[in-house]
Amino acid sequence: MIAALFVERGGAYWNRPDVDAWDEQRDARQYAGPHPVVAHPPCQRWGKLFAGSPIHIKRTGQRKQLGDDHGCFAAALAAVRQFGGVLEHPWGSAAWP
Repeated sequence: MIAALFVERGGAYWNRPDVDAWDEQRDARQYAGPHPVVAHPPCQRWGKLFAGSPIHIKRTGQRKQLGDDHGCFAAALAAVRQFGGVLEHPWGSAAWP
């Protein structure tokens, strides 16, 4: 058994007998074990366009903050460290350092 964290309801990990799937509704930040994890925390606030799309920023004047993912990456990393498993994040993600 594994736990799949930050996954899409109805996606590849959903409804598998060997996977405990955690989507946004279940709030994967609350995962407390005991299974190893496959974690896919959101990456939008960690990449080159972390502030949002240029069109959105121009239209609204709103810029997002680097790393403002509501603690998802930190929770995923803590789960991997505690229970084992893997954490997937894109190459170049500012979350790694």
